[in-house]
Amino acid sequence: MLECLVGRLKWEKTENGIRVEIPDPASFEEFVAVIIWAALPFFVYGLFGGFIGSTRSWVLAIACAAWLFMVARQGMELVGRNRLVILTSAALTVTILERCAQSRTQPTYTVWNLRSNPRVSLTGKEHTEQIQVEIDSTSGTWIIGSKLTESEATALISKMTEVFVFPEWMPAYKAAVSQQSGPLSG
Repeated sequence: MLECLVGRLKWEKTENGIRVEIPDPASFEEFVAVIIWAALPFFVYGLFGGFIGSTRSWVLAIACAAWLFMVARQGMELVGRNRLVILTSAALTVTILERCAQSRTQPTYTVWNLRSNPRVSLTGKEHTEQIQVEIDSTSGTWIIGSKLTESEATALISKMTEVFVFPEWMPAYKAAVSQQSGPLSG
């Protein structure tokens, strides 16, 4: 059973590690896309100068209402998304729970540098009140939790380091592999 960790984070201890549920709010781009989808029937109606006659306007009103219900469902999914983080001593799995769940698993021996940073927007503006938890891996840097408060990010990192102590630098196996391949000659 999930217990409250801090703020909006819920967690539970599993047999081999922990499971943390993090709210995953919609981005501004996703929000704008839902608004555009919702406005589409009204744009089409205005494009054709409106329909003449009471029957056609009733048909359009019914079609617009049905369209809005479909778009509202998508909007609710964006607001109600959660990110599920499962950490054991062997693997780290992050799953975004929505209609089509997206999951990513990484063995723990291939991850390092668990940290929290202020979120940076696409325009480069730093949002110091919104923290994201990141980790480096052999497949690149990925975000574990986004738009968290500082206390939520600190609690999440603390719980994760209780299960696995993440090294600050590249895992030892990768350094060993790069040493075995020898220096580049050219």
